[in-house]
Amino acid sequence: MNDDNIFRSGLNRNLKISIIAPTTAWYDQVQPMLQSTKQIDPDQVLVLDGSTAEPRKRVQEALRFGSDALIAWEPLASEIAAVYPQLRVFPVQPSILDLLNSIRQAPKDAKLGVIIPFSLRDYYADLIVQFNSRAISFYGIAPDQDEKVLQHIVCQAAGEGVQALVGTEAIENAAAGQNLTWIPLHPGWGGLVRAFFQALWSVHRHPQGKARPAASASGVTAHYRLHHIIGSSPVMTTVKQLARTYAVTDSTVLITGESGTGKEMLAQAIHNLSHRQDKPFVAINCGSITESLLESELFGYTGGTFTGARRDGKKGLFEAANGGTLFLDEVGDMPYTLQNRLLRVLQEKYIRRIGGHSGIPVDVRILAATNKDLEQAVKDGHFRLDLYYRLAVLPIRIPPLRERREDIADISRSLLYHFDKHYERHHSFQDAVLDYFRDLPWPGNVRQLSNVIERLVLIVTNEEISLADVQPLLPPSLTAGNVKPRDLNIRDMTYDLIEKLGDDGKSVAEIAKELGISRSTVYRLKQKRKQD
Repeated sequence: MNDDNIFRSGLNRNLKISIIAPTTAWYDQVQPMLQSTKQIDPDQVLVLDGSTAEPRKRVQEALRFGSDALIAWEPLASEIAAVYPQLRVFPVQPSILDLLNSIRQAPKDAKLGVIIPFSLRDYYADLIVQFNSRAISFYGIAPDQDEKVLQHIVCQAAGEGVQALVGTEAIENAAAGQNLTWIPLHPGWGGLVRAFFQALWSVHRHPQGKARPAASASGVTAHYRLHHIIGSSPVMTTVKQLARTYAVTDSTVLITGESGTGKEMLAQAIHNLSHRQDKPFVAINCGSITESLLESELFGYTGGTFTGARRDGKKGLFEAANGGTLFLDEVGDMPYTLQNRLLRVLQEKYIRRIGGHSGIPVDVRILAATNKDLEQAVKDGHFRLDLYYRLAVLPIRIPPLRERREDIADISRSLLYHFDKHYERHHSFQDAVLDYFRDLPWPGNVRQLSNVIERLVLIVTNEEISLADVQPLLPPSLTAGNVKPRDLNIRDMTYDLIEKLGDDGKSVAEIAKELGISRSTVYRLKQKRKQD
């Protein structure tokens, strides 16, 4: 299918694209260009001036527009993609013509270096060979590369004799620090057109907006990738760096963290970063089923081993995950008697089905997670020391929300977008709400925050969610001891809401379900109001 057919296909399905222009000049040029193109219906493209307002406000406008895709310039595009992982974001990158124009500005006798995103490095390098005879060194960076890494790359280029560097504004200061000539690289119209057609092609191939997950022959998938994990705090930056480092190995990884921090999400992300990403990802909660069932689930059984067993036997999860990854959630709850069998598999790389006599070789990477202190469990005699050392080859701890409060606002926006899309609603948070969220303890971590935001999306009818909307809907356990002078009287507001819901004819059970509290709490609060 050629580009023109793709273009028409997108338009025929009422495609909507939003473009956030980085400057007023770009905004003023994009608008008439689109209007002059006969194939584009103005109602299908929303152009926003990203220079006149806080960019996140522009994203909200794009969401209300019902955008199938959003186009933005870097680094804003990467920031939006991180906060709204479900939204298809297409960055405007410099085209080959933009790059060649920048190269022509370099001194002819200077050794030249080009710093560009990893995703374009090979593409540009191949084309440069065809269009330019001078020797050029290419250096790749991630879109969200931090300043220290940029400085390191610039130092590397200087050490290799590079005298002039082509790149975006991000490298300007680093280049000056090494006495290198900086030549700006800006996206022109070619970059915008390229991003536009990338958006059309993506929507045409995946009209429902679902990315293709890493798949396996058994049908088991790992849906989450590292960009789905929201957080740019120092502690989460470290977690993501460790995940990337660990992903390239086959060693066991032990993920620790409180309940609700996203341990399985991180395990899926590590799998999808590894060379096993196209193989099975199989998960099991070791603490949710009985010992006998867990054993048969993990190792399988031969036919006729026990009453009710299938005649032809059953493969276990180790066999199902062969070639891929087996995720053992809540491994700290694994029965002690099974820990020895798991240790043997890790050591010998084969399993034996229940009732079987021969070993079956397996190539499985183990990722394990727990919210328990395994070192203490070892001391208490509940967990094998040798198994602990086998699992904790590569440890990684996910911090609770209270240790990364600076991430709460971005996580909240991302969750709000997710639930708004799911329930076909349109909301935004007042800044006071996000400030309030940062002050709460969130003992249930991201899972608890997710539950609260889903409740808000379902109940709040106003487009903008205010502090007055939020506070009555929070469980008392979350707000106890955290009401600050600037806050409303949460207890009284909760009392009033319970009475209002009762006056509307709702039962105690219905009130409890709507507020996310127990029926006994509703009774207690009603009695407390009578006593007051």
